[in-house]
Amino acid sequence: MKCSFYTLLAAAFACLLLVGCSTQEADLTQVDSFSKAKPVWAEGRQTERNLTLSFREVIKAGWVSEAYIRLTASCDYRLKINGEFVAHGPSVAAHDYYRIDCYDIKPYLKLGKNIIALEVAGYNDDNYYLLNQPSFLQAEVELNGEVVAATGSEFVAYDLKQRKQDVREFSFQRPHIEHYTLTPDFEAWATDKNWNGAEPVTLAEQSARNLLARGVPHPDYTLHNATKMESGVWKFKCNSTGFLGLKVKVTEPCLVRFVFDEILDANSGVNGGRLGCYACTTYELEAGEYTLESFEPYTMQYVNMEVEKGACEIEQIYMRDYCGSHATRGTFSSDSEPTNILFEAARETHRQNALDVFMDCPSRERAGWLCDSYFSARVAFDLSGYTHIEKNFLENFLLPEEFKHLDKGMLPMCYPSDHPNQNHIPNWAMWFVLELEEYLHRSGDRELIDRAKQRVYDLVDYFKPFLNEDGLLEKLTRWVFVEWSAANSFVQDVNYPSNMLYAKMLEVVGRLYDDPALTAQAEQVRKTIVEQSFDGEFFIDNAHRNAKGKLELTRNRTETCQYYAFYLGTATPESHPELWVKMLDKFGPIRKTNNEFPEIHESNAFIGNYLRMELLSRAGRAKQILDENSSYYLPMADLTGTLWENMTTSASCNHGFAAHIVRVLYRDALGVYDISPAEKNVTIRFNDCGLKQCKGSIPVGEESVDVEWKIEDDVMNATVVVPEGWNVDHLANGFENITLNLTVLNAK
Repeated sequence: MKCSFYTLLAAAFACLLLVGCSTQEADLTQVDSFSKAKPVWAEGRQTERNLTLSFREVIKAGWVSEAYIRLTASCDYRLKINGEFVAHGPSVAAHDYYRIDCYDIKPYLKLGKNIIALEVAGYNDDNYYLLNQPSFLQAEVELNGEVVAATGSEFVAYDLKQRKQDVREFSFQRPHIEHYTLTPDFEAWATDKNWNGAEPVTLAEQSARNLLARGVPHPDYTLHNATKMESGVWKFKCNSTGFLGLKVKVTEPCLVRFVFDEILDANSGVNGGRLGCYACTTYELEAGEYTLESFEPYTMQYVNMEVEKGACEIEQIYMRDYCGSHATRGTFSSDSEPTNILFEAARETHRQNALDVFMDCPSRERAGWLCDSYFSARVAFDLSGYTHIEKNFLENFLLPEEFKHLDKGMLPMCYPSDHPNQNHIPNWAMWFVLELEEYLHRSGDRELIDRAKQRVYDLVDYFKPFLNEDGLLEKLTRWVFVEWSAANSFVQDVNYPSNMLYAKMLEVVGRLYDDPALTAQAEQVRKTIVEQSFDGEFFIDNAHRNAKGKLELTRNRTETCQYYAFYLGTATPESHPELWVKMLDKFGPIRKTNNEFPEIHESNAFIGNYLRMELLSRAGRAKQILDENSSYYLPMADLTGTLWENMTTSASCNHGFAAHIVRVLYRDALGVYDISPAEKNVTIRFNDCGLKQCKGSIPVGEESVDVEWKIEDDVMNATVVVPEGWNVDHLANGFENITLNLTVLNAK
């Protein structure tokens, strides 16, 4: 059919109305509705476990000015056009809400017939990765302003049974492993326009869904190859997260497993069970040549092939990244190569852990933990100049009317995911409030803070029944967590680190919502903590109720408890000067060689060592920070190129909060102490960090704050370039015997 110029113009205009602006200016992450598509799934099978359906539609394309696909699903989908990978999704949301992905597909279309192919998983499984909700797909394709294919009308679905359904879970944090039975033409359904190799399933329209915009940038799908080691194991340049790709030649029908992990085990090589997972993909393959790619994203540095029967050989192993695309704008360099290595390891860690929410780790649970996000959100802003991911992360906690498996007021500890065992971390929920205040500073988004008010006050109310006669929290239920160290053994009955956090939460609520009563309560809680738990030298971790009901202090004292006290405002350098100096000088990595206080239990990576870096920064000890960072984290960067959950390889070697090193280096080495977009102000603070020169760029929106300095002959020449209309405050110079020449410029 031929179209007039005016018909084409009208079609183009209709498409512009849909996305709200011209093609050049369109923000496809803000599409929040469908024109025609309905949610559908195989009739009667929407709660069936581990069912994968293959949706297909052939469309005709002539002259195309604009082409889009909009889609969402309850679990995961993979989109291909004419056999070419396009996208994986969707962006995750809260219970009963679904975010719409919208992609420009014009680059993938050919003149004539085109195959739109979607593999969609319906897991219906409790895990710490995806929500357990009935399966569906909702998708539509639009060409030149007209919807030409939509679920509920045009798309056809097949149960090809290529992915084995009755298999074990990857881990208790993730749904089922991938086990496939394939022949060389397994992708014909997605590549052959005339394919009719299976009977379609009957699709049924599902109930209407609450739809949201994606809100965050589309992922980075960069391809990169692994290299084969002498041992036969394949190795990526660094720890990587994405879809494991394999080019395999099968000479005899075989059953083969590709086992992967982040490190090499000295005894067993690639140990896919190191994290309590079953880290492998399994294939039963007929003779022929295959290009295989995992449906789910995984994290690995090493891959090993285990052939159970038959014969095959690997021709190539590659990774298709599934990472945040926003982490490349921020830059950092110095005259210290170890410091530069730390920055890049932190950036790589963040890139893999900040896709659509702030993940705990991309290998195990891919949902986001509170507290972890408090630190990850800082890095996201520093590297991207935006708060898109943080807004999604926080909004997910605000959307549901209730969390069905939790007591009223409590927040999920890891979300969005399902844990119907009712487990939660009561004190971790308090970090949600602390993050809200920092989010407001970064974003100026008062609207979200006001939306959060009821949820925040419900949380405050949740803790009231746990207050004892002294006004302190006592006998908190479920998983009371301080950090991965001995501190976690001293959490009952009155845990003072948890009460320090409680006081800080009350203070922040009082400030956010102008509530002087909560501000006064916070100060009283702090006063009581000091009176009860400070023994004249250190803060004690906890107190127990004895047989007569009297509260008695233990002798449990941890390094982490001291960090909690100072970071959360229970103690200050002025109120506890001797402990402040002792903490700065006698704790940290020096304890490995000169432990003056063996009775004080050491901290682990999270959260103790990160709080330590914050306190060293307050003290202006930049050089000590860089030295300790090298001691703590360079071995990690050297081994995996990413930063870890613990100080050893006993857990995840790619953990989101660990990227906070980016914030530390920008603040304590480069000298950018604070950026306030709302006030258009940058605060600079230079301290002696042991470097002789440093340069960095920190994005702010579409602009940046650029700092460069160099020390020569006891003179520091520094240049700060800020966006036009911004101001620069300079805090006191922390150098001794160094003259500062500071030049401030406005970018044009």
